Amino acid sequence: MKNNQILAAASLLFTTQALAQNEIYSGSGFGTYYYDIVNVWTLEDVNSDYLVAMNYTQLVVDMGKYCGKRVIVSVNGVPSDMPLFIGDGCERCATGSSTSTTWQPDGAPGLDFSYSVAEKLSSQACDTGHIEISWEIVDELVYQFDYDGSGGPQGFVTTAPAGPTTTKVHTETTTKATITKHSTTLKTTTASPTQTSASCQDNVWQCTPDGTSLEQCIGSTWTIREVCPSGTSCHGTSNPYCA
Repeated sequence: MKNNQILAAASLLFTTQALAQNEIYSGSGFGTYYYDIVNVWTLEDVNSDYLVAMNYTQLVVDMGKYCGKRVIVSVNGVPSDMPLFIGDGCERCATGSSTSTTWQPDGAPGLDFSYSVAEKLSSQACDTGHIEISWEIVDELVYQFDYDGSGGPQGFVTTAPAGPTTTKVHTETTTKATITKHSTTLKTTTASPTQTSASCQDNVWQCTPDGTSLEQCIGSTWTIREVCPSGTSCHGTSNPYCA
């Protein structure tokens, strides 16, 4: 028994050391499901809900360092075994202090997940719109992106993980946007002002009056950002969601 305990402890130590050696970046903050993202590639293109959005500013500085790399996400200190990987830039995650421990919808450190992954990480994600998390990005390539536009192959390094099966909240139309400094083509969500827009505080979210969509205040004007899938409607106040 004693030998088994020693072996188990040694194995745990080895695993911890291995992760530490391979760690690219770690942090703590808040996890949300997709609202404000700048896409390197869409969920539909990748065909997996395991795609994760990180701090947009940090990502574009060195896309080769982060794109497609595995993310180990922990909730209440318990790491998830889902094969999550970096593939998006999150604007909310890039605004405000990287060490803030207070949730702010217009700027707080963290990651953005697909709705189904956020729900699997914590049942509270749907109710509150955000959950407290910590994470490690490790030097393990899960998905190969053509992040520099060189025309290289794209796809999963191993068999593609499809991800949890639930109704997706994330729907989008996209337009091209080029970041000249990095010569990298990204996609951004196209926003459409509502016909009955009223003055509002920037970056605040709410349901549209008819409950069919999620809208965000952009430039003091309410703008539809997400249309709920057929059979669902918008719920919640400052952190609305489709269900």
